Amino acid sequence: MTIAPMLRVTLCGLAGEKAAVLEALQALGALHLIPLRRPGPLTLDDPAARRRADTAFRHLLDSPEKLRPWPLRQPFDAEAVIAEIIENRRTLRRLSDRRDELGQRLEALAPWGEFRRPDPAELRGERLWLYALPRTERAALARVELPWAVVGHSETALHVAVVAKQPPPRDTLPVPPVEPGDQTLAELRAEFADLAIATEMAERARADLTRWRLALGAKLAAAEDADDRRVAAEQTLDDDRVFALQGWAPADSAPALRGLAAAHGLALVTEPPAADDQPPTLLRAQGDRKAMGSDLTQFYMSPGYRSWDPSIVVFASFAIFFAMIMADAGYALLIGALTAFSWRRLGAKASGKRLRALLAALTGASLIYGMAAGSYFGFSPPAGSWLASLVIVNVADFEAMMRLSILLGAAHITIALAAVAWLERARGKGMAALGWIAVIAGGLAFWIGEGAPAYLAASLLLAAGLGAVFVGGLAGQPRGASLATRLGGAFLGLTRATKLFGDLLSYLRLFALGLASASLAGTFNQLALDIHAHKPGIGLLLAIVVLLFGHAINIAIGLMSGVVHGLRLNYIEFFGWGLPEEGYPFRAFARREMPA
Repeated sequence: MTIAPMLRVTLCGLAGEKAAVLEALQALGALHLIPLRRPGPLTLDDPAARRRADTAFRHLLDSPEKLRPWPLRQPFDAEAVIAEIIENRRTLRRLSDRRDELGQRLEALAPWGEFRRPDPAELRGERLWLYALPRTERAALARVELPWAVVGHSETALHVAVVAKQPPPRDTLPVPPVEPGDQTLAELRAEFADLAIATEMAERARADLTRWRLALGAKLAAAEDADDRRVAAEQTLDDDRVFALQGWAPADSAPALRGLAAAHGLALVTEPPAADDQPPTLLRAQGDRKAMGSDLTQFYMSPGYRSWDPSIVVFASFAIFFAMIMADAGYALLIGALTAFSWRRLGAKASGKRLRALLAALTGASLIYGMAAGSYFGFSPPAGSWLASLVIVNVADFEAMMRLSILLGAAHITIALAAVAWLERARGKGMAALGWIAVIAGGLAFWIGEGAPAYLAASLLLAAGLGAVFVGGLAGQPRGASLATRLGGAFLGLTRATKLFGDLLSYLRLFALGLASASLAGTFNQLALDIHAHKPGIGLLLAIVVLLFGHAINIAIGLMSGVVHGLRLNYIEFFGWGLPEEGYPFRAFARREMPA
């Protein structure tokens, strides 16, 4: 079990040393604080300045080009740098808005050619109103009472000029008029080119400003640390001269806490959790694969402190489920190639290292299962080849695949029940968990077994299992409960048989989704071959387009299905039987990580 054992830590010290102690505890980062009084509302020193700093920092992080940052020892005028970044942000936004506006005007005016709309004085008060009328609406011109002329046309529209002193009524034509503005097409293009240069210069200035991101990030992290210390200071128990604080700490951090207490002259008391305590859960993971399993587990819930860590099971089963849903070795090789291409970039951060470990596991599992299923982008290996000799799974064999899916689900849920049986071995819940394992075995024996001996063994397993569930339900009732309450609770526990049956059937989605993926791949392949056969020449190009488009869709669907349903079987079915109690995660009172 990799749930870290906890100690309740109590520290007492002089009130005058409180700020220094909190800063030292934050630097140590080993304590999950227990509020000894309700904290008040958090008030920032200067909310407006914090928002400006946050906005400036995000502007630097979003820069498409980042230069090497200045070291923290570089003199840093925060207010001046933030003001320069904010002004650069405004400049880029203004330039972007103007470029978008000019782009729309250029697109609208390009069909009209190079011209400047005449001044109304030159036309005795009349003005030109321009319309891009769709050819399908040509009949609307017959209803226009104002002077008009078709001055040009394109494949889809007629360019109509209408003469009128005032804006024509809205129902003059079925489209609104084009607003050409006062600039000619050449002037608009020249301004657009100037804006492009100005945008490049502003982006270059932004890249230069990214050298300050480390210093600005450190300033923001320090400000957030100060906010956390203010919150912590309001959760301590204070007297006139002394203060006290409590928290949960991993047992292996006790020496460091004793050293901190000695350095600051604090009284320190550590004690193990009492039976009615609910400490936070800290999943300790060694290695990227197990850490990724912990991330997958905590994405949905945190196990209870006295429960067990299912990270390894979740990691392995998710990889297997994902592979069965993708069901193609070619798709696995593509995922592996993308993972290898991003391997170094993902390794820049700890979270990226865990993600690439997961991607590598998914690739390996998918490749092995895809080779066993004999599918390579929907194509089967040639008969008699060594790849064909590896094929042991036929995804189109309904009976075999249904049996494989149910057996895999039974094993998955059995692991969960076995963990509960071990943890609760001295209580009724443990006996009930063993009973459900026997029920699963008996049900499988009825389904798979043949002959009287198999049916007799299945009947005995079912009877013994349901009996153990009933007895465990009786033993698991609270002390002092009446006989009627105990019997009612025990009988109610037996109703979980319907849930067990439904959960086992839920694993059939592995077979169904794998079959759908293989069928879609084969369908797209056959469609491409038919196009190529019936359309020589251009058919080859069309076949390639169908293959690329079809397999891209199938891979996208497979990825979504593999992730969603692979995790669902862990979070709903597996956790429902193996983690009946939810805990809460360990949140260390620690300094914020330096933003990248």
